[in-house]
Amino acid sequence: MAGGNDGRNTVVPITDSVYRGLRPTIGIGRREALTLDRDTALHPAMGAMADLWESGDLCIVEGVGYPNPNRSHFRSIEIWNAGQGAETKAADGWVSTAFSGDAPQGTDADGLVLGGSMGPLRGPGRFSVLGNEDSFLETVQNLQSAPHAVRPQAKSALEHVLDTYESAELTMQTLATRLERARLRGFEFPDSFLGQQLRSAARLLEAGVDVPVFKVVHGGFDTHDNQLEEHAYLLEELSEAIGAFSRALRKMGLWEDVTLVTYSEFGRTARENGSAGTDHGTAAPVFVAGGGGRGGFDGARVDLTRLHEDDLVHTTDYRALYDGLLSGLWDINAPVFQGFRAESLRRFARNPATRRTRQS
Repeated sequence: MAGGNDGRNTVVPITDSVYRGLRPTIGIGRREALTLDRDTALHPAMGAMADLWESGDLCIVEGVGYPNPNRSHFRSIEIWNAGQGAETKAADGWVSTAFSGDAPQGTDADGLVLGGSMGPLRGPGRFSVLGNEDSFLETVQNLQSAPHAVRPQAKSALEHVLDTYESAELTMQTLATRLERARLRGFEFPDSFLGQQLRSAARLLEAGVDVPVFKVVHGGFDTHDNQLEEHAYLLEELSEAIGAFSRALRKMGLWEDVTLVTYSEFGRTARENGSAGTDHGTAAPVFVAGGGGRGGFDGARVDLTRLHEDDLVHTTDYRALYDGLLSGLWDINAPVFQGFRAESLRRFARNPATRRTRQS
């Protein structure tokens, strides 16, 4: 959710009078919000996400952030991608780092980017950018018709480059072949950028592509002004695309094998600004959806009466979230995250009845 999603208007504290005071113009009304429990609701544009909540397939992790938060879009997303705290200089992503050890590498690729930058997949491993399906298939066709470099007689740096290139080319050709065979007739997806990325993910899964991680992007969340209209539009796109994805995977019989996680570089300010919007802030909720997990709330709600420099104080370290995903979904024990473990975040493990045993 690129741009910095406003968590307080996404998961709404509908009975909190402080919330009303901080947001007299852009606050979400109790009557219009989609009630989750006595005190909490979803934004009214998120009907499909509310349905996932009702079916027990949505977990909301509240107050996710990190100490000494950075409010720069570019720097904060680097921190989230690396997963090593605000002072990190690491360039590799947390997924790539975790997968470099005992990890569930797929037979076709370790991870595919369907939208945006490499992000948490940047680094060593077979992580590739697929992007738009038509452009990807055209690229593969061009590669197949292009002349190949002549290999040198002796081992050299060029030899390594050629090996890497041929491995990537083989992966691309395998994915292209499976994509062309895939058929999603009867599965409808929104004609939004996010909807089409998730459609590609569903097509790849239907085609039997063995990849542990897909990354997609949904941008535009930098709502400094006119937030009510713009945020509603963005959240509706998010909700409808995820809803279509879950329906398609249910029909395939794969919904219990997939976990979908949202993240954003930061939340927004607790108080609305003078332009009917919000500015760069700190903590925000994260959604974890899937048929094999457990729904409900996780983490701890931020206290709107205890702000720091007029900003929310995070209650859940994002590294505890990462540890919960790695250990619960893939049995990966990543030492860099283990100091942030929180038992309340163990919801991400699949239910024993549906969880698959990872092959070694």
